[in-house]
Amino acid sequence: MEDLLADRILVTDLARFRRVVDLRASGSVGLPSGHISREELAKIPAGGTFEVRDKRYYVLPCDMHDFIMDGLKRNTQIVYPKDSGYILIKLDICPGRRVAEAGTGSGALTAVFSRAVGPEGRVYSYEQDIGLVSHAAKSLRLGPEDRNVVIRHQGLEQGIHEENLDAFFLDVRDPWKLLSIVYDALKPGGHLGILVPTTNQVSRVLLAFNKTDYLVTEVAEIFLRTYKAVPARLRPMDRMIGHTGYLVFARRMQPGALSRPDAGPESPLGRRDDDGPLAVSYTHLTLPTDLLCVDLGGRRIIKKKNKNKP
Repeated sequence: MEDLLADRILVTDLARFRRVVDLRASGSVGLPSGHISREELAKIPAGGTFEVRDKRYYVLPCDMHDFIMDGLKRNTQIVYPKDSGYILIKLDICPGRRVAEAGTGSGALTAVFSRAVGPEGRVYSYEQDIGLVSHAAKSLRLGPEDRNVVIRHQGLEQGIHEENLDAFFLDVRDPWKLLSIVYDALKPGGHLGILVPTTNQVSRVLLAFNKTDYLVTEVAEIFLRTYKAVPARLRPMDRMIGHTGYLVFARRMQPGALSRPDAGPESPLGRRDDDGPLAVSYTHLTLPTDLLCVDLGGRRIIKKKNKNKP
């Protein structure tokens, strides 16, 4: 894949304005205080500054964090850098690895994988939406001769072309339905990572793992809290990137290597065995129609007030 960051720069006022500028494009660049041509920007050295109407701006080479957060056009939710960096470590992605993902989306994690595996590695990305396939290919500057990244317009249900992969990452709605398909594509001991936005999805993934030859290694959620870099007024920033998703990691074991307890009845949630992986059980409750909130710990029940009744 062509260098994503070549001919891209970051323009910032060190306050709220940050813009990744592609110097290959045409036209001027809009700023809070006016405009500047790309030709003029190209002449400013890295780490240099310029002014437009008495407002100072700073020019820096665009790095991967800048590209993902300020330069990548998003048609979908993305995997944020706070998560993608951890994913790289957990999946042991390094130069020469062969890794696949399902759910290309806007291509943020695809870009991170591509840089990590290097020119000798391969990234295979599966996406069902043809619009997202085209968008990602354009954003990642993919050409017909590119071999570092291959985007396939299909779902995993139609099969996985690759075998003996080092790692696989699932960012799809129902990942528990794809565990067996991915298992056959991974090498023994290979890594699987999953991103889901809700806890009930985590539970369904864990229950599905109970019936497979995967070893679950971790369930995690990552928060990043940044601070205002002012020595005299050091404090957290007013905003932070909080919940973005839950991460589930597992390793492909040899068939039959794991002794599995009974996973319980076929239901969205199962039960917890004392010596087995986490599962959850729940009982059907008949609740009044005006119920607003119930604490399952039994401490309180809050009912919605009916304004039509005295």
